[in-house]
Amino acid sequence: MKIIRQEDYPTNAWAGGITREVFIYPESSSLAARNFDVRISSAVIDSTESRFSDFSGYTRYIMPLEGDIRLFIANREIRLKKAHPYKFSGSIPVCSANTPGAIDFNVIARDGTEVEVHIAADGDAFNTDRPAIVFALDNIEVNHTPLRRYDTALLSAPFHLSGGKAAIIRR
Repeated sequence: MKIIRQEDYPTNAWAGGITREVFIYPESSSLAARNFDVRISSAVIDSTESRFSDFSGYTRYIMPLEGDIRLFIANREIRLKKAHPYKFSGSIPVCSANTPGAIDFNVIARDGTEVEVHIAADGDAFNTDRPAIVFALDNIEVNHTPLRRYDTALLSAPFHLSGGKAAIIRR
C-alpha cells in the first residue's frame, strides 16, 4: 500500500481555482498531453461559474466534497450530491454553478478503459487483487493504516475500510 497525503498532491492553477492531481496513469502521462488512461483530481473552485474542458474520448465522474455544485448539460440542471459520483461523457458541453470555494472530486477515464467508481463505507471489504485507489472522504483506516480526509491509498491487494467513507476507484 502506498499512501499519498493531500499536501503532497501536485497542484495546478486554472482560471477558476486550483486543481490537485491525486493520481494519473500511466505515471509518465500528463493532462496537457491528454495521453493518460485514468486521472483523478480534486479542485478548489473559486469562481461561481465555469465551463468544463472538452475531454472527447473520455468518461468523467464528478461529485462535490464541499459546497454546492450544479451542472448544466443540454439545458438541464443537475444538482450534484456528496458521496454520489455523477457519470457523463467528456465530449458534451458542460457548465457549472457553485458556491465560492466549493471542492470537487473528479475521475476521468479514457473510453475503453475499465474503471469502477463508487463510495465505500465503514466495514466494507474488497477481496480482490485488482488495483484500487482509495480517496478518503472522512478520516478513515485502510487495513488499520490511518488516512486523513482527502488523503489517498494505492492498493493492489485485498483491503478493508473502517471509520468512515471513501471513494474507491478500481481499474
